[in-house]
Amino acid sequence: MNDQERLISAYSRLWKGREAAQQASSIQEISSLAEDELADRLTHPRLRKGREAKFTEIKDRIRSSALPDEDQEILICFYRSLML
Repeated sequence: MNDQERLISAYSRLWKGREAAQQASSIQEISSLAEDELADRLTHPRLRKGREAKFTEIKDRIRSSALPDEDQEILICFYRSLML
């Protein structure tokens, strides 16, 4: 499995309950979904958190998941690249 396939697989395992995450099959699709998460677009506008706070929440979710350490690192690096 190459790095892109591993990232897509890890992403869909992290977000098991989200249909869009399960159907994502490309880096562009998960990048778009991840941007929505970081921008907190799934939350009502008055309750949205900043990108840094969302990144911290996502990172905590990744670290507390049952994903292997290597997959966790791949996901954290992916989200970190979106923060730049």
